[in-house]
Amino acid sequence: MGENKFSIIFDLLKADVLSGKYAGGRPLPSASALMRRFGVARATAVAALKELERSGFVKSYRGRGTFPANRSIGLILPGVAYSEFFLPVMSGLSRRCQEEGYGLLFGDAYSDDPVRRAAQAKALAEGFVRKRVSGVIFQPVALLDNGQEVNAEIVSIFDAARTPVVLIDNDIVPPPGRSRYDIVGINNFEAGRRIGAHLVKAGAKRICFLIHANCAASVRLRCEGVMSAVRAVRDASAFAIGAGPDDAEAVRKFLAQAKPDAFVCGNDKTAARLRQTLARIGRRVPEKIMLAGFDDVQIASAMTPQLTTIRQPAGGIAEAAFAALTERMRRPGLPPREILLPAPLVVRESTLQNKVGRRTD
Repeated sequence: MGENKFSIIFDLLKADVLSGKYAGGRPLPSASALMRRFGVARATAVAALKELERSGFVKSYRGRGTFPANRSIGLILPGVAYSEFFLPVMSGLSRRCQEEGYGLLFGDAYSDDPVRRAAQAKALAEGFVRKRVSGVIFQPVALLDNGQEVNAEIVSIFDAARTPVVLIDNDIVPPPGRSRYDIVGINNFEAGRRIGAHLVKAGAKRICFLIHANCAASVRLRCEGVMSAVRAVRDASAFAIGAGPDDAEAVRKFLAQAKPDAFVCGNDKTAARLRQTLARIGRRVPEKIMLAGFDDVQIASAMTPQLTTIRQPAGGIAEAAFAALTERMRRPGLPPREILLPAPLVVRESTLQNKVGRRTD
């Protein structure tokens, strides 16, 4: 019976907190009041209040009572500016917060200009601390010469306020370094190896990875994975090129010099733009050159030909990031964790082997 009464008290008080019944500085009933109301021993009433606090619903203050906790999570997701992948991550986090009674706070960090985007991310961090959010999910900024310094500055804002942080997609320090924050994502190096091995098996011999000089660590690891898989095969070569996907002149020059028969891009959006550039200069995919990407967002299956890619589990990453952050809020002393989710290779028409041979001239 005691266990049943404990559950009844916990569930009723949780529902009252989430409904806003104790908003505006109203305290929850004391242990003595709960004893009288539910006819339970003091130990049962105290245990229910402590479990509410352990779960993050309330905060107890000696001499003042127990009050609803600030149940809000901050989200900084600058990748929305350049990849469709982060939109379903945001949607998944919003759903989980709603289910668990958390508010999700986010703002504009999506400028096309990386410098302005970084400034927006820093301003969001400062705003979240002022609003005393319970924790933060942060995708580190990228495409900046000083990206590592900017990311360190942003997390230092949260550290000073003792606000728990979970990173998604990549760390704030380059590999093989490791920060002290939880990270949720995929094994990008192994994902790159899978794409590289697939392209070699499909008949490619000279494979190029299109990469930005200041890209995220996750993209660099994808590139390194492709290189590792290709260079392990006799008579196969791998290259990297720093041209933008829309730079037809740079792409044409690289094709003439390196004669690649396959391109890999750091995400599907970049691959779709490169396919258009290749078409403009007379290199059809996959007849003349194979093409692969990462993420498996909508454009991958909508483009012609459909794109071979790595499927990132957006919903799973949102779920894991939310779970990691809420546990970190309850247990701040946990050691740093790296939570890597499965990311399967999805083979489509863009890497179909040309049975009559692929010309690179």
